[in-house]
Amino acid sequence: MFTRLKQLFTGRREEEKEGAIGDLSPRDAQDNRPRAPVIDTGAIPAGNVVTSILEVPTIGEKTDAIKLRQRFIGRQPILGRTQQVVGYELVLRHVSERASRRQDDSLGLLYDEMLLQCIADLNIERLLGDRQVFIALSAASLDSPLLDRLPGKGIVLAVDLDAESGEEHRHRLATLIDRGYRLALDDFVFFPEMAPLLHLAHFVRFRIPRFDAIELGKQVVAVLKGASPELMAIEVETEEDFEACRKLAFHFYQGHYFTRPDGTPAQRVDSDRVLVMDLLNKVMARAEISELEEGFKHDAMLSYKLLRYINSAGSGVGQEIRSIAHALFILGYEQLYRWLTLLLFTSGKMDERSKAIMKNALVRARLTEMLGSKKLGHPLSEGLFIVGVFSLLDVLLHMPMEKILDHLHLPEPIVTALLSRQGPYTPYLELAIACEDFDQEKIRQLAEKCGLDADTVNVAHVQALVWAEEVDR
Repeated sequence: MFTRLKQLFTGRREEEKEGAIGDLSPRDAQDNRPRAPVIDTGAIPAGNVVTSILEVPTIGEKTDAIKLRQRFIGRQPILGRTQQVVGYELVLRHVSERASRRQDDSLGLLYDEMLLQCIADLNIERLLGDRQVFIALSAASLDSPLLDRLPGKGIVLAVDLDAESGEEHRHRLATLIDRGYRLALDDFVFFPEMAPLLHLAHFVRFRIPRFDAIELGKQVVAVLKGASPELMAIEVETEEDFEACRKLAFHFYQGHYFTRPDGTPAQRVDSDRVLVMDLLNKVMARAEISELEEGFKHDAMLSYKLLRYINSAGSGVGQEIRSIAHALFILGYEQLYRWLTLLLFTSGKMDERSKAIMKNALVRARLTEMLGSKKLGHPLSEGLFIVGVFSLLDVLLHMPMEKILDHLHLPEPIVTALLSRQGPYTPYLELAIACEDFDQEKIRQLAEKCGLDADTVNVAHVQALVWAEEVDR
């Protein structure tokens, strides 16, 4: 991780200089070149990312093309058995909209095409790496030619099939699997006639609120009796949900339990994090280098982590570091503050759930920064990243935010945003948080408040995901 932290410190300046994630921007239709990586709210034509469809008839009416174009990517992490992030589901629809697709196939097809077009235009290969991207589609969308434009490998198609539709699309499913796609049977309920599909599927996704523990156990036994797909639990909302699925040997998990407070009683901040908080306060107060050096000397591991990072190839320093004081001088206050902010998450007890929280904090912080940096301008924009990261400290530390902030001497606008969701940072933080869910209307309202369109938010969102993956590798 520490070999990637220079990106965390240098932010937009490095992107402008090196084009580190610029190839994720929508491509120009005339010359097929990537757009500039910096998010410019006036530079991206409206409707460029989502779809070129103008009007689609649904239930005898014409769908408003502008409204349909303004769809925003939502995401949710996919976690493995040890709660490490192994991939993401990308969506353009709220869960309730997805559930209604059976009632309106034409609207479902439109949404699916919008999502596929959006993913194709955003060029997500950099996001994939060793991660998997889940895309929920209706069965009718399996014939979409857009699937032939995507890389296949690393993409999981989550499809809600019954026996009839499964047989109808069996040949197409086999073709897509040959191209590298993997199949997840979505919102699955076992019936004997579904057994042949289980031999095609790599994953079976169970919507956990749909079952009690006994019925879920019966479903798992039936699925694994004659096939060996990997089991995925979705809509995992509580620790009880997670524990029940873990005992049933589920392989993957998805839900708000992994990014929201779990109800664990408040605890004291451990000594490692107290030291990091003390250093953060000193950096914020622009303490002398000698005073900061003394703080590092009190913890050999902290000194080791600093020197390991700054002597790594990823730091870009390019010179031998002679001492802690020299390292601090080279980093400077702003970069040092960001590094310590990240260290606040990685210090102390670091279980797997904490790692998942940290990954989400990185994406949230980077997205908050990208959404608001041009709008707020320097120096106010410098606080956007900090607001995004610290907004998950209460989840990480199992403590009320007020108690945590007692340990940190932060500027008033940051404190106000974290405690009462007020002030200049709040719209961008709330928009970044909304992108972690599937509530399109809420995202739309917040984006409008921030003066941003769907294209701009979608590009920034995927860029933030890629950036967080590269930092964490």
